Amino acid sequence: MKLKVAGINFDHMHMGDLLRMVAEHPAAQIVGVCDETPGRMQPAARNFGISADRMFSRVEQCMETAKPDLVILCPATGKHAEYVEAVAP
Repeated sequence: MKLKVAGINFDHMHMGDLLRMVAEHPAAQIVGVCDETPGRMQPAARNFGISADRMFSRVEQCMETAKPDLVILCPATGKHAEYVEAVAP
């Protein structure tokens, strides 16, 4: 069974590097990406073959649909707590 991973918020450009590590790991898979600005997810979608039905603009929708085991968060520093609270439940 693979670990299901979602990448949420692309404020920091290193999200692509983190998702690459997931994509290359034999025991992990990317099950979703999320950002309020959909265009910021496009490079990751192209690079890792993420289909449109796995791209979300709302954190809640990503969590409910993708059902990740693990979430990678890359929001601006001042928004870290907000995003942790959004995914923690």
